[in-house]
Amino acid sequence: MCKYLIALAFISCKLSFAQLKVSDVSNANVLMNTLLGDSENIIVSNITTKGGKKTFGLFKANLNHNLFFKEGIIMSTGLAKDAIGPNDDSKKSSKINFQSDKDINIIADNKGCYDTSLFEFDLISATDEIQFNYCFASEEYPEYIFKNVNDIFIFLVTNLDTQTSKNIAILNGDSNKPITVDHINAKTNSEYYIENSSYNISTIKTLKDNPVKFELSKSFQYDGFTTVLVAKTKVIPNTKYHFKLGISDVGDQLYDSAMFLQANSLKSTGKKPQLKEDLNNFETTISLDFSISFETDSSKIKGEHSFLLLEEIINILKSKPQITAKIIGHTDSVGIIEYNDILSSNRAKSVKAYLTKSGIDASRLTTKGMGERQLKNDNPDDNRRVEFVFSK
Repeated sequence: MCKYLIALAFISCKLSFAQLKVSDVSNANVLMNTLLGDSENIIVSNITTKGGKKTFGLFKANLNHNLFFKEGIIMSTGLAKDAIGPNDDSKKSSKINFQSDKDINIIADNKGCYDTSLFEFDLISATDEIQFNYCFASEEYPEYIFKNVNDIFIFLVTNLDTQTSKNIAILNGDSNKPITVDHINAKTNSEYYIENSSYNISTIKTLKDNPVKFELSKSFQYDGFTTVLVAKTKVIPNTKYHFKLGISDVGDQLYDSAMFLQANSLKSTGKKPQLKEDLNNFETTISLDFSISFETDSSKIKGEHSFLLLEEIINILKSKPQITAKIIGHTDSVGIIEYNDILSSNRAKSVKAYLTKSGIDASRLTTKGMGERQLKNDNPDDNRRVEFVFSK
């Protein structure tokens, strides 16, 4: 009789104290409407999802003792609703699909990816920086770290003009530390790890003495979490990028993992271009770098953002005939120095030709190729640039 009453009390706790709610999602646009927090400075298009229909959801969390998002999106390698606590099953697993993703698999060291869920979209930002907030959770914690089942989340950002990509789901800006159970756990980068205690008859009494652990354990099924993390990247304003958010089981289809994305946290947080203001206020000379794109190993200008930028420069030069400009081409350090000198010079001349064709007197424009002699940093993309030195 006593055992029956204890079991009944445990079931009652399980039903009464769940603080997480997860609802199904009808389509990808609903996910974006939840995530986007800056419709003034961000334009999104081509929104899609791929994976099991029930691996995505909208969540609401009503926690009093833990720092966690009030609401947002959940992406899971299993059933999204299996995130709902209490944490009474340390091996929660759902074999949703055998689907993999080559980008995720590369970042996961080609260990094999399964139960993949993808949320993808194109984005144009009015400023030079994008960010959003997230948290990673997994049933792989704590017993399956360093055992080649390294579940992973990626956020791949691709410049559609240059076709260059980078994963920004990384710890502290370190590309060697993707968001996986092996990179954040009780032994590695432990300051970013939160253990979730088991919720069962034998632990309830102990848990109730710790409201933080008790609340987490009764609310979420996953055995461990990261702290709240921020994904952030620099972008070229008014340029189209492709964003791929993906989560996968790695090494097997067992033990679910999930990503919680904070509602309204996808924002354009950088600076807007200030070309007109800069050219209105300088005294004698001003040097400005521009991310004008060229075709690979060529001086042919490409990309909508490149032409929009050049048109803005043209309009300002037409309105201020007293301003002259030196156009300086730069390259990265890949290749032979002599060849980079020629390439940078040709790119500067290509920009000059575009300006003169649009009505700017050639006598106001000079060109120079610096090749790889003035590298800004170790990032090749930052060094493939055109510099304008404006003078009065």
